[in-house]
Amino acid sequence: MEEFWVHFWSVWEWGKSTLALLGLGGVTVGGAAAVGYGLFKWLGEKWIDQKFKKQMETYKIEQSRELERLRHKINGVFDRTIRLHTKEFEVLPDLWGKLVEAHAWSANYISMFQEYADVGRMDKEELEEYLAGTTFMKVQKRDIRDAPNGAERLKTFTKIADLHRHNEAAEKIRTFATSLRKDGIFVKPEIKVDMDELLKLIRDAVLEKRMNEQDDIRPRLRNEFKGFKNEAQQLLEKIEAMIADRLWDSTTTEV
Repeated sequence: MEEFWVHFWSVWEWGKSTLALLGLGGVTVGGAAAVGYGLFKWLGEKWIDQKFKKQMETYKIEQSRELERLRHKINGVFDRTIRLHTKEFEVLPDLWGKLVEAHAWSANYISMFQEYADVGRMDKEELEEYLAGTTFMKVQKRDIRDAPNGAERLKTFTKIADLHRHNEAAEKIRTFATSLRKDGIFVKPEIKVDMDELLKLIRDAVLEKRMNEQDDIRPRLRNEFKGFKNEAQQLLEKIEAMIADRLWDSTTTEV
């Protein structure tokens, strides 16, 4: 407001000088008041208009800056969200496939009902043909061939076959565990928790089976096997349902 009065008095002084030059310096007080009021009204309106325009321009500039800041922030959040969901949709099917393999190979390995080729009854030619189709090491094949009789040959073969089944299951477990450790940050926490739990069930059951194979003296352990048998399949189905819901949710959500 102070700015207005300074401007008013400067124009007022200019007005008096102008009246004097025009020979109207002797106007009456009433006339001067009328002139002053008109001048006051005109100056007030001008000053208010100028201040309003200036404030509006300042407000528009500030609003434009704020809108640009918000637009940049929203675009950043939206971009990160898209990238996160894209990565999640890549990771989930891959993890699911590796989990299914780890579960299947481990279930086959720890099963109490195992089938083995009856190498004890094979003749030399049959044995050579069969061993050629396996992934056994040369030294392992040699140990099977050099067994003193059919019973020892079958026993040696069984131990080697169990070792290979263990190694195959362990490799599937390691593959899944590594992927989960690497890509688990892109998985919803509730899904990852169940994946970790199932991984532990699988790993513990496989380790227990391997310990039983290596120690024929002590009683066989069955605790981890029972846990796997009672919980693993149900947990696997639960994880499958959660992953399916997660992947298909975007296709069923109404826009």
